[in-house]
Amino acid sequence: MKVKSIIFGSLVASILSTPALANYGTNNQDLPLLERGVSSTQLLAQGQSKRFSINIQEATTLKVASEHFPGTTSAGNRISAVLYNAAGQQVAEASSPRGHFELVRQLQPGNYQLEVTGNAQGGTKESDNNRYELHVDY
Repeated sequence: MKVKSIIFGSLVASILSTPALANYGTNNQDLPLLERGVSSTQLLAQGQSKRFSINIQEATTLKVASEHFPGTTSAGNRISAVLYNAAGQQVAEASSPRGHFELVRQLQPGNYQLEVTGNAQGGTKESDNNRYELHVDY
């Protein structure tokens, strides 16, 4: 009887812990932190999104703009950004078919996620026209 109780307890514990494990990948702590200034260079992932964490300490206006390297063309590159609050609700969106978006939004303190998605026309995945940086101010 004791063995059945142990097995039943283990089964219940594993069932209850499964949703927590499934949500692990969307935690702000697992995402790269997007701070004021210029981000590291990113690659457009041909339609796959990249998420960043943004921590706002006081009410402010967030400004995020994408930029390609000088001397490279972004014509035909589609890039977009969606900002989500801690509850996962969309609070702002910006996009451009020319490779440069600008997102401006008044925010209250809290944790946010910025999701960037894009497609580059022509070139290889590693070429300069697939690269961008994010300029962040708040």
